[in-house]
Amino acid sequence: MPSSKLAFFRYLLIDRMLRDKQHQYPTKQDLLEACEEKFGVRSISTIEKDLNAMRLEFDAPVEYNKRMKGYYYADPSFKLLSVNLTEENLVALGFVETFLEEFRFMPIFGEFSNAIDKVLDGLEITRNFGRDSMAVDKFIQIDKSPYFKGSDNLSQLIQVIADQHVIQIEYRKFNAEKDKAYTVHPYLLKEFKNLWYLVGYVVEYKEVRTFGVDRITSFAKLEETYLPKEKVGFDADNFFKNCYGITALNEKHGKIVLSFTPFLGNYVKAQPIHSSQNIVLDNDEELRIELDLVFNFELKNLILGYGNAVKVLEPAPVREEIKKELLKAAQQYD
Repeated sequence: MPSSKLAFFRYLLIDRMLRDKQHQYPTKQDLLEACEEKFGVRSISTIEKDLNAMRLEFDAPVEYNKRMKGYYYADPSFKLLSVNLTEENLVALGFVETFLEEFRFMPIFGEFSNAIDKVLDGLEITRNFGRDSMAVDKFIQIDKSPYFKGSDNLSQLIQVIADQHVIQIEYRKFNAEKDKAYTVHPYLLKEFKNLWYLVGYVVEYKEVRTFGVDRITSFAKLEETYLPKEKVGFDADNFFKNCYGITALNEKHGKIVLSFTPFLGNYVKAQPIHSSQNIVLDNDEELRIELDLVFNFELKNLILGYGNAVKVLEPAPVREEIKKELLKAAQQYD
């Protein structure tokens, strides 16, 4: 165990002894014996250094009472860990820990790795010190976030957004044979289904567009005046408010009515497709919902993915588009 972590364990033990109402004013020898039994400490100078470190690093009001010949806190309300964590708190933190462990090695979090390590170390110390908490990671498993092309650029893209730099990107669409250059005023990084997207004002189109980070082959800063998002009327919440996924087209959103089989309907009720979802009919025959969305590429693929367990009722153009795609799919098996 690292010495710094072991030292903090000793601080916690000393803190507990200084706050013990049943055995007040512990002596240096009392503290040494307790630390020797738990951590193998044999030097009184280590206890003296620990007391000084608690005063300097944590502002612990450690004082010596000459009459009682022992140590105490001048402020009886002081506690080294000001947040008193219950077992329920620790289980909740353990749940968060599984996510921190998963993302700590992603390139985007490289500069924050030390901070994440400190959080995880602190949680480990709190959980292990005098507790027999359950190891949450033994019965929680999350889907692994795959590495994708372009993830190394995420931290740099965050920086250009924060610094309000205009950038020129080289971008290749899935169906293109070569890159195309775009001048972008970057505003936002958005994640969808384990992929990241850059959202910004595109000079060439004079509107806000979305680019898959994995398809940005290169980018460079430009010495041009940056257009703040307020200047172009961009608001992230409103931009994606009526959008499933990341393709927030300039087309108008509207009511889309879907009818699900009862079985799949239970899934859709448990995990709504979108915040605009409204149940209009729920019986033994079907679950019927309304969505207020733009009909984009992602929503189209989602509906197709439900197969014969869903039917588009309206609007007619969306119904016909889904019908056409399903017929083309069926024809592949003729």
